[in-house]
Amino acid sequence: MKNKGTDPPARWEEEVWDTQPLMERSKIKQNTYLNCWCPHCEASLNDGDKAVFEIVNNQGQVGTSKVSPYLNVLDRESSIHVEDDEELADVKCPHCHTSLIQPDQLCKEDGCKLMAFQVSVSNSIKLKLTVCIRRSCRWYMMSEEDNERLILRDSHEW
Repeated sequence: MKNKGTDPPARWEEEVWDTQPLMERSKIKQNTYLNCWCPHCEASLNDGDKAVFEIVNNQGQVGTSKVSPYLNVLDRESSIHVEDDEELADVKCPHCHTSLIQPDQLCKEDGCKLMAFQVSVSNSIKLKLTVCIRRSCRWYMMSEEDNERLILRDSHEW
């Protein structure tokens, strides 16, 4: 067992074994193309080699953000200025303009708001992916159920 520091583990499993990164527990390869979907209108958020979101910065400017839909590729571009450490005021679906912000949920890294959308590899099973809306933060999560679907070795999805 490794010394995890002075903080007690959140769950007993953390004391028994180290948590492996998601890609090591699943068959997903880095650079896997993820189809991204709006959880409200179910429209595709992908436009070629980018996933597109409508964003609102802290000055109230509305623009678009295009991010790489490839797993662990962090390329992004915005039509409006967004500082690296800026927490966006809102992130919306570019089709139905519904907010993707998750009410009453905050990032475990820096306390920022979170947004959620659906991802899939083949268009069949859509899994909910929740990410921090601060540009410089890399934190994300999936529900226990979606995480289990993701790492099943017999899954046809991956």
